[in-house]
Amino acid sequence: MSTQQNQPKPSLNGVKIKTRKRVNKANAKFEPEVFRDSIFEIISDVPGTDLEKISSKLDSAGGSLDYRLYGETFFELLVAGGLIAPGGIIEYDDEYGELQFSLFKLCDDNDPLPGAKIWVNLILRLTRRYKYLEKIFSETSKGILEYVNRYSEANNNKLASGYGLLIAEGLMTADSIKVLQKDHLVKDGLSLHFLTMFMKAYLTRLNVNSLFNALYKARADHLIDFFPPNKRTDEYFIRHFESEDMHSIINYRIARQESAARNVILNDIVQLINNNEESEPPIAEVIKVSRRAMTQNNLSESETVVLIWDAIIGNIKWGMRSEVIEQQALSEVKEYADAFTPFTTSPKSEMALLKHIQLYCYEDAKLMRLFSQIVRILYTEDVLSHDAIVFWATKGALPQGKSTFLKQMEKFIAYLDSIEEEDSDESDDE
Repeated sequence: MSTQQNQPKPSLNGVKIKTRKRVNKANAKFEPEVFRDSIFEIISDVPGTDLEKISSKLDSAGGSLDYRLYGETFFELLVAGGLIAPGGIIEYDDEYGELQFSLFKLCDDNDPLPGAKIWVNLILRLTRRYKYLEKIFSETSKGILEYVNRYSEANNNKLASGYGLLIAEGLMTADSIKVLQKDHLVKDGLSLHFLTMFMKAYLTRLNVNSLFNALYKARADHLIDFFPPNKRTDEYFIRHFESEDMHSIINYRIARQESAARNVILNDIVQLINNNEESEPPIAEVIKVSRRAMTQNNLSESETVVLIWDAIIGNIKWGMRSEVIEQQALSEVKEYADAFTPFTTSPKSEMALLKHIQLYCYEDAKLMRLFSQIVRILYTEDVLSHDAIVFWATKGALPQGKSTFLKQMEKFIAYLDSIEEEDSDESDDE
């Protein structure tokens, strides 16, 4: 029996230290405290800074300790340096104290990333040898994250950095991040702070697309859900991530919003066309839907007109023969020309449509030879102006297929030039 049994339980930095139990070793595999003690005993003769030897010792210990049964306890030790009791209280060993190679111990309070990287390498070695620990650690991570309101800000930063690197390395899924959406964590800003630190750590390894893919798989990619309810606005979202110098997050969200708006317009226009039972195309309805989308999504004419093009031309059910394809494409452009006109009222939007058609024809081989005919129709129908077409030919054409399309347009450009000369001569005569 320990001589300390009747003494008051000591404390370390306000954290409860549980009195060590002396349990029969035969029952050790059923006692988390004894598993904890066993870990300390295994590395007792190794300096706390010799992580190579510690890693080797832990690697070998799997033969005698039941890592599968005590995987949850093991991860708590590796994260917090002690056992995490219900309520988030960390229980350190009364004899050995805090595990020296835990995440909380390895990381510096001001700059947790270097220590978190060392810690992740330790986890990596363990999970390579004992593959089943990946799943156990990933599950345990949720329970640890539930108590971010109980840990210090410094420890939460360390935890966020460690989790960010673990998930980036593929050693853990992002499912645990969903825990942060609990109301009591969100309203005080703890969730947003943790998420921000987590993403910063992740982005030191992988890019923003990979980050959102990981969050999407965990159904945690709707970042606004991590903001306090009174701060769930686009303005605050942008201001927050600007202050953290995380512009890639802002740009990604804007791009995704634009993509969502784009899909809405495309789907609405396609439905109008497909549901139209009249002989005349639903021009007025297409214009109405497009204008509404512009207002709701703060789109420019340039952005809207190319979406109208994609919806109309992308909805064509192409025939097999080239002459049929030509007739379909040119007929559709002519029929829906009036739908483009309200959205090409400026040189910028005209140029945007011209360049988009160029790229569209370049990427779709069956339309390459039709580029000049399409442009002629849009000129005749007052969608594209003389000046816009000439400017495109002289300065504005994209590199993709440029020589081919300029060759197609030679006669038409010459025709436009001749018209301009005639107008100039008439002005001189007057």
